Amino acid sequence: MRPVSLYSNATQRQLALKPFLQRTWVDDFLRQVERVLVCLLLLRGGYWFLDGYGRDWLYALRLANSTPTVQTPSVWQAHHMAPAGRAAAIDNTTDAVDLSGVAQLARLLPFTPPDMVETVPIRDYIAPQDMIVPAMGGEDPRPRRLLIPAIGIDSSVVEVFVVDGVWQVAEYAVGYHHGSGLPHQDGNTVMAGHAGLRGSVFRDLGQLQPGAEILVEAGRWQYHYHVREIKNVWPTQIEVMAPTSTPVLTLITCTAWDTQRLVVVADLVGSTPLF
Repeated sequence: MRPVSLYSNATQRQLALKPFLQRTWVDDFLRQVERVLVCLLLLRGGYWFLDGYGRDWLYALRLANSTPTVQTPSVWQAHHMAPAGRAAAIDNTTDAVDLSGVAQLARLLPFTPPDMVETVPIRDYIAPQDMIVPAMGGEDPRPRRLLIPAIGIDSSVVEVFVVDGVWQVAEYAVGYHHGSGLPHQDGNTVMAGHAGLRGSVFRDLGQLQPGAEILVEAGRWQYHYHVREIKNVWPTQIEVMAPTSTPVLTLITCTAWDTQRLVVVADLVGSTPLF
């Protein structure tokens, strides 16, 4: 007969787990760190959700409860339009200053040098010779409204600027790049907008097809564009904003999880007065 040993549950557990590594204070510390990191992650995700979808929801709620008003264009800061071949540089602190078009655009936009800019081939349906040129007078010639019937876009347009070396992106509106072309002049009118949050004005921009109509309202005129090209480019391909020798509209938004830019290029085909 072998002797029998009696152990308590705690002693038996200790003997059974003796060959294995036991939990120490390091394990307890790591568990607490893990809990803190999970809490921080949840807080960060909640903030992102509220700052994104929450703001969009509040904006939509305010828009639904607000009384629609008719917005009239403000008087432009410039006293007169610059002569042909020149542009008026407008900022928030100084009056209009006449600069050469190349010098101004080189200062305001990351354009390629003029000798590297491709000339857009002139087609017979772009800006016909008998198109009425609007008399600007005291009207603001900058775009104030963008309509794309094919994808249901009807958005206001606000002017955006370069801040800390990066272009601003308008929230709940389309942003017109300060210093780019005006609809009634030869040049590249550049606009950009969000595709995700903050209004997502350009979320359906990729659904456009060549030939689709785009309408831009500026001053007392509505300008008609037809889509010529739709393409994806890398953020470093800033040549899409380069000036052109004909009236062109360029729309830009994010795509491919913000790794690329979706670019829509449209040509001016006519204009009609707004009454």
